[in-house]
Amino acid sequence: MTNMNVLRFSRNGRSPEPEADRAGGEDGAFTFSDPQSLAWRIATDTINQLIELRLVAADIAPRHLAAYRTHLGQSNESLSILHFVFPAESELAGVQKRLAALASAPVWEIAERILPPAQFYKAYPAIADACRQSGSVILDAVAPATITTASVNPVAGKSLAARIRSGLSLGTDDQRSPFCFHVTIPPQQWGSIARTHFGVEAQCGETATASSSCSSSSSCSNEPEKILKRTELSAHLQRH
Repeated sequence: MTNMNVLRFSRNGRSPEPEADRAGGEDGAFTFSDPQSLAWRIATDTINQLIELRLVAADIAPRHLAAYRTHLGQSNESLSILHFVFPAESELAGVQKRLAALASAPVWEIAERILPPAQFYKAYPAIADACRQSGSVILDAVAPATITTASVNPVAGKSLAARIRSGLSLGTDDQRSPFCFHVTIPPQQWGSIARTHFGVEAQCGETATASSSCSSSSSCSNEPEKILKRTELSAHLQRH
């Protein structure tokens, strides 16, 4: 029997769909026509998980997805869907710990001290860009058989692994399929880590400067709230 308390949102974020993800093929492989496919796949999976855990009400979930879709289309800032659902850092940290335990994605306090895999990002720019747009990073890719991914979002690991394996095997003969280990980044570290991996512009968008709006680890944290307010205003005007 279908559990009607758990809605499965489709890629447009508006209507429920079966649990199976439709962003990729039957084997979980990604199509590369949409560079934002990873971010949106993670977002819908996360929202469904939050609804199931009763951490988000099903009737307001589409509003969060709409705000995140707007962000993906308008901003270069690297953020997770969790930043939009829980903009307060303290609340996000509490939800993150619960999701991390369920996803077996341990919180790494040392993540901020690990240098980006510059050579990997250079060799696979499409994977690097997909990570940036989804609010994720690659912490380690030195060993060919293992890749360590990380995000503020513990739920992101499965989709990140599928995207990375698809990107590595695309156009190659070796069909490289590494084991992907996902860890969770503390919310207060994300601003610094995003700047280190993707640059100031990627973290704060066109309005950023090296010494102003991105000076703290929680920089640009009001971006989700601004987009959410604009989305709510637009929806209000459409109803009236």
